[in-house]
Amino acid sequence: MSVIMDKLSPYLDQARDRFEQLPVKDQRALSALTIFLVIVVFWYLIWVPLDQWADREHDQLVTERETQEFLAKNYQRAKEIVKSRSSGPKKDAASVIASSGRAAGLELARVQPARQGVSVWLDEAPYQKLLGWLVQLHNREGLDVRQIRIEKTDQPGVVKAFLRLSR
Repeated sequence: MSVIMDKLSPYLDQARDRFEQLPVKDQRALSALTIFLVIVVFWYLIWVPLDQWADREHDQLVTERETQEFLAKNYQRAKEIVKSRSSGPKKDAASVIASSGRAAGLELARVQPARQGVSVWLDEAPYQKLLGWLVQLHNREGLDVRQIRIEKTDQPGVVKAFLRLSR
């Protein structure tokens, strides 16, 4: 540090001498301008980024608190749902798929239990009904689509599909 001060000393002395040679009015104006510039530099280089960071952190904290509050309120309900799904008698997936397919207005060509789930073939199915049925199977029965192949048919809005569903 002293090496730097030794090298800067002649320049600082020269600047101080020039400042002292200025009229008092100019010295005050230069001092005021220097103070203003220091405040502006502090404001834009330190305060604004720090303030933006604090705002982001506060928003994140509020989000985390809301999430924690939501989880705390719904913990028991989620626990009961998991318990009811695991403790209730398991229905045969193939029969559930066949009955819910009929209820959804779909004509299932073939339903075949397999080692990796249940395979389902649909020759002609309205696409929107198929989507609604798959969402219903997921939400009500806990069946997930593991594999799907959908082909367009000549009729608009009607598809041919192969599905593999499992829990």
